[in-house]
Amino acid sequence: MPQDIDAPPVVSKADADSDAIITMTVQSDSKNALELSDYAENVIAERLQTIPGVSSVQIWGQKRYSMRIWIDPIKLSSYGVTVSDVRTALDKQNVELPSGKLTGANTELTVKTMGNLSDEKEFNNIVILAEGDKIVRLSDIGRAELGPENLETRLVAEGKPMVGLAIIPQPGTNYLDIADQFYKQFETFQKDLPADIKLNVALDNTLFIKKSVVEVAETLLISIILVILIIFLFFRDWSIAFRPLIDIPVSLIATFFIMYLCGFSVNVLTLLAIVLATGLVVDDGIVVTENIFKKVEEGMSPIEAAIKGSNEIFFAVISISITLAAVFLPIIFWKDLSEGCLGNLASLLALPY
Repeated sequence: MPQDIDAPPVVSKADADSDAIITMTVQSDSKNALELSDYAENVIAERLQTIPGVSSVQIWGQKRYSMRIWIDPIKLSSYGVTVSDVRTALDKQNVELPSGKLTGANTELTVKTMGNLSDEKEFNNIVILAEGDKIVRLSDIGRAELGPENLETRLVAEGKPMVGLAIIPQPGTNYLDIADQFYKQFETFQKDLPADIKLNVALDNTLFIKKSVVEVAETLLISIILVILIIFLFFRDWSIAFRPLIDIPVSLIATFFIMYLCGFSVNVLTLLAIVLATGLVVDDGIVVTENIFKKVEEGMSPIEAAIKGSNEIFFAVISISITLAAVFLPIIFWKDLSEGCLGNLASLLALPY
């Protein structure tokens, strides 16, 4: 590593294409952007980083402390000083080096020289040029000012400065688990928050996932009701109409079990796969039921009709299921859709016949 790097190397697990799933803002009526940035980085971000599954916490609109040197070019030229002279003076006088040791008969002391400058007054007293009685200080050609490192961007709301914190998840993590832990931390922040600082959740993309889960449950319920009614209209038998109440739950339990073994999460893709697979379960079940019902009408006993009717179309139903699985199989090679595809295949392989 280069010798002039101050910060230690950091290894992080992250996806370059990952977007923030939750964004919160830090606002205050009395504190400036520098103070808000300091609180967001050293208090809030440190605690959000401890949430399992969080890759990083980005701070939007952050302002870091820095000592800015404003130079007046007219004064600089009148004193015969260049910008290079100012830089050289800063490098030489704003440095902390070991000064050696004091050794005695029974003791040994390390001497430390405090050479780093810390406030505006110390920077303004830096000697830029010394020639005889002529001494040019930084205050003669400009001024030092403690301010933000970046003046080109800012984040404001209603004319007041604020800072945003964005949570970036690790690849393959469950966003809903991260959201649950975040809101627990958010409640803790509200209790320990200074009186002049306000926290708000600006964006929560996990709400879309939660609504998707609810919509899938509603879709399954509506589909079960419609399937029962449609089967009853054709067969005129409630015992046959309620048969999907056995197929659908069994297939869903088997599907979630395989997803659990494979470590797949519940996301939009896997939910879509479950809805599609449920339709396939009902289709195949109706085909088998219709053939069995036909044998019963011909005079066979229910058990004999079930055995013979299932054997007649067993390979047809299996071939249809395998064909549909083969159609979705190439999607497994697409990384972003692998979980949804495998969830669909798992649903197909778990069909009860």
